[in-house]
Amino acid sequence: MELRVIALILLCVPLCACDAASPRLADSTTISWSGEKRVVLATPDIELSELTAGGVNAPRADWTGSAIAFTRKGVADKLASRGVSVVEADTGASVRESQIVKLNSAVGQAILLHLYYSPIKLPQKGDALDWTLGPGVAVLREKYGGDYGLFIHLRDSYSSTGRQALMGVSALLLIPVPGGFQSGFASLVDLRTGRIVWFNRVLSVNGDLRNSDDARDTVGELLQGLPL
Repeated sequence: MELRVIALILLCVPLCACDAASPRLADSTTISWSGEKRVVLATPDIELSELTAGGVNAPRADWTGSAIAFTRKGVADKLASRGVSVVEADTGASVRESQIVKLNSAVGQAILLHLYYSPIKLPQKGDALDWTLGPGVAVLREKYGGDYGLFIHLRDSYSSTGRQALMGVSALLLIPVPGGFQSGFASLVDLRTGRIVWFNRVLSVNGDLRNSDDARDTVGELLQGLPL
């Protein structure tokens, strides 16, 4: 299920409940390093858009480019404070590596559905974080030299002037009209096995990735509970 469809389901709950990070750790997780503490940061899968008066999300390449840069810096600074170095992988330049990023996004959406949003759990998994990207992720370890890979998937939208006007009128008529919101997740993957050892989601009506300070706050929420 597409991440935005899942997030729209949550508009049925109070907005205050939508401002949340919910980290999960795989059972029997032990962080181990074969050498230097180094994490491979895949090119963040981020898209920012403007929500039009008609409710259509129009992608904004300028906002997206800035958000990716701010997110990369925020992650590097956060992990550096913990003594972990970050290698920024240009996964978009390789078909094989970009497929790994797409696989992570698909698996992440499945995790959101089955562990966070659906009352129906998979029989063989239950509430456990028991997911993998498969052994193919070893290509990132071989190329970039890190034992773990960090993958980030974020979507953020911002109400246009027309949408804000519509929301104001609708509020007077007591008709709820949603505005922009931020949703996404991060996953830490053992590049030796492909196993997802940690996962966290964010869902917020307040986040903003278009400036460095607010993007740093989002990164902080996204990396909450990261076992490094």
